[in-house]
Amino acid sequence: MVVLDKTEREIIKLLQKDGRMSFVDMAEQIGVTEGTIRRKFYRLLEEGIIKIAAVTDPFEVGFNAPAIIGLNVDQSRIREIVEKLTRLPRVHYVAMTTGIYDIIVYAFFSDNREMASFLLEELSQIEGITNTQTSLVLDIYKQDFAIGLPQRQEEGRRRRRRSLPAT
Repeated sequence: MVVLDKTEREIIKLLQKDGRMSFVDMAEQIGVTEGTIRRKFYRLLEEGIIKIAAVTDPFEVGFNAPAIIGLNVDQSRIREIVEKLTRLPRVHYVAMTTGIYDIIVYAFFSDNREMASFLLEELSQIEGITNTQTSLVLDIYKQDFAIGLPQRQEEGRRRRRRSLPAT
């Protein structure tokens, strides 16, 4: 269980607006000491509540064939499949879903040949994948990872585990 206090929630909100904001500036805006910000920031980071990263436009850095791949899988092997997918270097997002696909994967490739190689040589080697549907991303109109925070404190109390339910 993770409970965020008001200061921690404010730190997250400020960082989502400006990921490079200094501890001094955050302290000034929130009304606490710089030491408090530093201590709480590192707690949030160490507990995996926040991650600090540079978000790039894949097209601008040479990934001209980003793709969204929907997978249907043998449900009895889902843990094994997810584990293998998360280890693939071109895969940057793996999520279990409801609906048409069991798993959605976002992967980034420099060109169609690299994507074809991935699909035919890497993805096809993972046992338990029964069907795939690949959609090539033509353009990105919004790429925003500042998800905000729940409106009520109660909504943010329980920390989700990143493991899958027992089968």
